[in-house]
Amino acid sequence: MKGRRVTPFASLVLISSLPLAPLLLAQNPRSSNPPRQPVPQMSSQANDQAEVRTFSGKITKNNGKYVLEDLASKTPFALDDQKTAKKYDGKSVVVTGSLDTSTNTIHVRKIEAAA
Repeated sequence: MKGRRVTPFASLVLISSLPLAPLLLAQNPRSSNPPRQPVPQMSSQANDQAEVRTFSGKITKNNGKYVLEDLASKTPFALDDQKTAKKYDGKSVVVTGSLDTSTNTIHVRKIEAAA
C-alpha cells in the first residue's frame, strides 16, 4: 500500500482554515437547532428612566389629593410626591418628572415655583 504524502503547502492550507471551522459549521442549513433570536432585556433602570419632561400648571387639590392642573387644557395630573406638592398648594409651578400615561400620574423629580 502506497501512502500519500501531505505537502507542506496542503498542511498550511488545512491549518489556516481551522479558525473558520466554527463559522462554517454555524452556517450549516441542516442544523437541527434553529438560530436563537436575541431577547431584549429591560432592566428596572430602563423602566425608571422614562422620558423626563417639564410640566407647568397650578397645584390644586382634587378628591383630597394634590394634582397639577394644566391651565391650557384644564387636565389634572396626579402627583406621586404629595408632601412636596402640598408646599405649593394654589401656586403656579413647573414640575420636572416623567408621565405614566396609563394612570395620568407624574413621577415627580422636582417642583419649582413658576417664574
